[in-house]
Amino acid sequence: MQTVIAAFHDDPAWQFMMPTGYYEVGPFFAATLFDLRVGTGDVWVADDGLAVSMWEPPGGASLSSAEKSAAWEAYRAVAGEDRWNCLAAYDKGVDDVRPMTDHWYLGVLATHPDHQGRGLARAVTAPVRELADSQGLECCLETSKPTNKAIYAALGFTEVSDINIVGGPPTWWLRRPPAKLPS
Repeated sequence: MQTVIAAFHDDPAWQFMMPTGYYEVGPFFAATLFDLRVGTGDVWVADDGLAVSMWEPPGGASLSSAEKSAAWEAYRAVAGEDRWNCLAAYDKGVDDVRPMTDHWYLGVLATHPDHQGRGLARAVTAPVRELADSQGLECCLETSKPTNKAIYAALGFTEVSDINIVGGPPTWWLRRPPAKLPS
């Protein structure tokens, strides 16, 4: 989780969701996101954790609604109501633009700041991007960091839409259409 915490310390969305106490609450948030995805086998790591991608498969995570609720309630207990309400506002904005069709959702992509620019993000996203292509499915994500749009464009996330986060930072939904496979 150290990579995720280091990578997101200046992320506008995470600052919005955790306006205070980032280094106290952030690890619990990152761990919750990890716990919700690791069971599906859709967490990818490179270079001993210097880069990580956490995906949700089409149709969402394989956890039961009770398991998801328990994980989020545990986070809520640590985060407190103010941070919880910010997370809810952020999630509502994202849910308003999320496609109803099957897609792979990249919930977290983090490369430790000291190791960016080495192709690690490409490496930890490649397995699911290739799987999505073979399934004919798009990949989607959101970002609130303007500089991330160019990084994601290099990975094929070229369709960009605005997301309205009430009280939150400018945020964009990015889509990567499936690549056409050779026939």
